[in-house]
Amino acid sequence: MAREETFIINKIWDELSGINMHKINRVCQHNLQIGLIGSPQIIEKMIKWLVSFPYTSLNLPIDGNYKIYNNKEVMKRLILVPTLAGSEINEKLIKASDFCIVEPCLANAVKEHHLEVYIFDINDAGLAAQILANHERIRFTLSHNFPVFRPEHAKIEIQETAIQNTAWVFISALPSFLPAPHRTIVAPLEMFADFIVLTVNEIKLMFEIIGLMGEKIELKHVLEIALLFSLAKASQKIATLILKSIPSQSALVVKAALAYSFTWAIGEAMVFFVVARQRVSLNFVIKRMKYHFRQG
Repeated sequence: MAREETFIINKIWDELSGINMHKINRVCQHNLQIGLIGSPQIIEKMIKWLVSFPYTSLNLPIDGNYKIYNNKEVMKRLILVPTLAGSEINEKLIKASDFCIVEPCLANAVKEHHLEVYIFDINDAGLAAQILANHERIRFTLSHNFPVFRPEHAKIEIQETAIQNTAWVFISALPSFLPAPHRTIVAPLEMFADFIVLTVNEIKLMFEIIGLMGEKIELKHVLEIALLFSLAKASQKIATLILKSIPSQSALVVKAALAYSFTWAIGEAMVFFVVARQRVSLNFVIKRMKYHFRQG
């Protein structure tokens, strides 16, 4: 079997095996303990920060009238270490933590114990992103349990999937530059792979969005995903009509941009559904595609 055909088949299998809602559920439940170190008043502010949801950063029509966390589950993931400036820190407690969020005046004392330390500043808009970047292994657990990480994590997963899909459009087009006899063999497989890989990536993304938004993925979500996906595919079909009026030299770039913007639109539609509990319309998806098309 030719190398190009083998690559395409392997890619299809990799993506199909990636759709596993039970796997995402398990990842969301990984062990995690965050140490909160500071005065009782500061620790209270830290907890309020962790359960806050900065939805405005998503640039979506979402309000704040909903419950987005389970207080009992949140507290199970925290190790509270009330400590006043100048007093001794409970080393045993902080060493049981994956990392610590610390009142500024105690940061140096905690660092002496060789733990990863994040200085708490409620006005630091980049703190959640910094923690997610440094803890990729547990970021689904972080977002699943603490709402403050969800907007930034959602953007990370959508962006990564969008780039994967954009790259795949170029990769799957490579056989079109091969000699004609080989092209006739690979072309049908390429078309099939293009549909499967992009579709599977998008479904996997929707499962990931549900998990990182704090919900356990269940069969009831499959129907909602099917409804959303049908709307999204309809908008994608409308968008691909643009390709027919574009010179072939430019069509590949436009197709890649559509894959990028479509992935963003479907990710944001899933975020909107989970958070706002409202089904999106075809108009919503098309608007979000237009918004992201230029960047794509």
